[in-house]
Amino acid sequence: MSRYAKQRIYLGKEADARLRERRVAVIGLGATGSVIASWLARAGVGHLTLIDRDLVERSNLQRQLLYGESDLGEPKAEAAARRLADANPDVVLTPLVTDLTSGNAREVLTGFDLLLDGSDNFEVRFLLNDVAIATGTPWIYCGAIGGEAMVWPLHPPATACLRCLMEEPPESADVDTCDSAGVLGPAVGVAASWAAMEALKLLSGTAPHVDLVRFDLWRNERQFLKPPATRCRYCRERVTEFLDARWTLKASRLCGLEGVQIRVNPPRQLDLPRLQERLQSRTGSDWHRAPMLLRGQDGDNRITLFSDGRALLHGPITPERARSWYSEVVGA
Repeated sequence: MSRYAKQRIYLGKEADARLRERRVAVIGLGATGSVIASWLARAGVGHLTLIDRDLVERSNLQRQLLYGESDLGEPKAEAAARRLADANPDVVLTPLVTDLTSGNAREVLTGFDLLLDGSDNFEVRFLLNDVAIATGTPWIYCGAIGGEAMVWPLHPPATACLRCLMEEPPESADVDTCDSAGVLGPAVGVAASWAAMEALKLLSGTAPHVDLVRFDLWRNERQFLKPPATRCRYCRERVTEFLDARWTLKASRLCGLEGVQIRVNPPRQLDLPRLQERLQSRTGSDWHRAPMLLRGQDGDNRITLFSDGRALLHGPITPERARSWYSEVVGA
């Protein structure tokens, strides 16, 4: 029996066949992204590009259903591609272990029929919104926090865009995260499955739901919020200031943890063997090198350097000092 026999009964032959021709990017392969990607791969979407900058950690396993203990320490995009290839070897899977920034987003996200938000931050979502405005590609917002799930299909300017509802990204202190509010696995599953259903509608030729859908699954609440009736100047005039932003290096405090994250724009390719030698000479201690990263200790700080130029510095360090350390060790 055909792999897609049951969905073909429901969709019809032509709509089901359209899925095999579609190209989709899933941005973020964490909680929501791993579920979205799983449903789309199993449905036979022809090409999935899987984009994530992070590694699988033990705290992920409570809600990120693609991964297990054997995947710990592996890049999420690569682990996801391996697992999805086992679920459906007919789908073309392209894992990208990279940090999505204004410096590479246009190149990375061009040529798709749909962009799917599996991220956990508004910086990426506003960047996706700009890409959608610039390229005319539809995208689907998807989020989960605590016991809540939210989904909103967007295709500006035919529909409202994210900035029609929220002109600027909220300040980080004003937004709950998984680190501050926690998250329940089933809420992730509901959000991601709803987003995947809207994706299958769009990819097979049916209009998706236009409302922003919000569930509070713990408090048994459900809302369908009508999008703004008028278009903002950003999607109306195709203003893409997040996509056009130019910055070189950002150092920001880690959410809910002691330490700093450093990001570079555009992502670069570090010479990890050379850096390993330099850091071992500098610190007098061993540094562990893996294909995608370098780990070690410098003073009171535990440091992870990624091959794309990012760095995580865990310890009593300020963003200013972290920026100085990075410039001294890695280079501006």
